[in-house]
Amino acid sequence: MDESTKVVPGRGGLDDERSEEVLEFLGRTGGLNEETARQWLSEIVCLTLAGESIVGVGTAHPASVALIGGRPFWRFRSLLAPAVQDCWDEMFSCTFDVLADEFTSDPAYVGLCALIEDTAQIEGNPEAVWPETKLMFAGYLEDGRQVRLRYFWGAEIAPGLPNSPPIEETRTHDYPLEDRYRIVPLHETEEIAADEVIRFWEREGAMPEPDEALRRVEEVGLVAVDRDGSVAAVSTLYLARNAQLRMDLWHYRTFVGEAHRRSNLAAQLIFRNRDRQEERFVSGADGRAGGMLFELEHEGMKAYFNKALWLPADFTFITENEFGDHVRVHFFPGATVPTSAH
Repeated sequence: MDESTKVVPGRGGLDDERSEEVLEFLGRTGGLNEETARQWLSEIVCLTLAGESIVGVGTAHPASVALIGGRPFWRFRSLLAPAVQDCWDEMFSCTFDVLADEFTSDPAYVGLCALIEDTAQIEGNPEAVWPETKLMFAGYLEDGRQVRLRYFWGAEIAPGLPNSPPIEETRTHDYPLEDRYRIVPLHETEEIAADEVIRFWEREGAMPEPDEALRRVEEVGLVAVDRDGSVAAVSTLYLARNAQLRMDLWHYRTFVGEAHRRSNLAAQLIFRNRDRQEERFVSGADGRAGGMLFELEHEGMKAYFNKALWLPADFTFITENEFGDHVRVHFFPGATVPTSAH
């Protein structure tokens, strides 16, 4: 974008003359009929100007995105003249900033999403999170369009509880590991044996089928051990393909013993598993999956941690599964995503 080109807010501030220029641009450049052009005009958020001439329009249209659990988003749409196609990122960012300001007083929509249909844009930008716009990959629609989204800060994707923590107050050091516990990798230590984990599951009634316990113990990563040497909590990771994202991810599960559920073990286990797998991916030691995914079943936890971006674990809501569980994902730095819906 050269110095004479700029992106400016245009929401609710266009006079009659400027509005006619927008309609003319939409008809000439986009081939929009008058009815469609006037709808775009009513939804304008930002303009791209070359000097004082309109060369781009960015709009936001209310949309319920079924792929993202039916949550209400603004859908970003843009039309740019051929010479300023490189303004797309700045146009999106301007639109997001304007709507984010509105969100503080009217939180009806949780974020801004973009449905990407330009093959060149998709193939040329395979990053899971686009660095300039912070748009996160969330899957593909059946018609092949790629879905990307960015939530507004503090957006809620479920009803909360009166004591739900404000997003700005949730930090990693707020969940320290209590002195009575240690966390160790099961298959890299002699401190805890696999049969102790199985007995823990049996005592807690967490694994009704013995065969399932024998299979799942191979997936155990980190284990929390109490001061008396007994197992207090167990986490597992298994590699599987996620149908929505169409990519392999580490699927995370954790189980905390009933006597330890007022501790910070659940938080510490997800932090440490995330950091452990992320370090292995970034270093090249294990590149099989570019992120972690988990499904949150507990109704109380879904209400307590009801923000779209779950800090400090840094997992983002992408949908609900068939059981109503919240599905959240964390992409590792440098992760790439499928550049085709097939």
